[in-house]
Amino acid sequence: MVVAEISQVLWYIFLGFSVLFGIVMTRKALTKELGRSQREYYLGIAIFIIIHTIARIFYYLYDFVDRQEIYWEIAALIGIGSVIFLIYAIERNIFKRTKFLITIITIINLLLIIFLPAEFKTYVQTVNTALIGIFLPLIYIYVAYKSTGSYRKQCLLIAIGILIFLAGQTAHMKALLLPDNIIYFILSPTLMLIGGIIFLYGLVKSA
Repeated sequence: MVVAEISQVLWYIFLGFSVLFGIVMTRKALTKELGRSQREYYLGIAIFIIIHTIARIFYYLYDFVDRQEIYWEIAALIGIGSVIFLIYAIERNIFKRTKFLITIITIINLLLIIFLPAEFKTYVQTVNTALIGIFLPLIYIYVAYKSTGSYRKQCLLIAIGILIFLAGQTAHMKALLLPDNIIYFILSPTLMLIGGIIFLYGLVKSA
């Protein structure tokens, strides 16, 4: 019971932080002094954060209010949908060599989530998380390698933040949903919050 209560508090904090994250990115996207590419990049991240926050609300409903499968399925669907905006923003404005391949793969995964039987949806979600976990940090590490000075440090911060954030996401797998499981209920929101803070700091400092 104590684990569940602590977990709820952590998720409340994470949701509040996500709203702040979305506001900061939206303000960046509306900054006229920035170039079009930068504004599109921040807009993509803002949309990702906002939609991902909605997904997290449905996960919260599943975990603490009413454990109906529809809540989990909606959360997974919205969560993967949110990532499309993030990856598109990165492939359009940061790393163009992939020719939107990762965006297309993520869209395919989203369609699989919609049409596949329920027993396969968790596997698709896991594959999608692994794909993002490999692709996104590597992009920023590559950009850091090609850059110098403070921008290199900011790219590395973003890569670290994404890795920690996705580690928290992975810790929230349905297979780990056991009574008072600290990994699922405590470690997941903690890692996502820490990773999100590092991610946001890197984005703000690199602006």
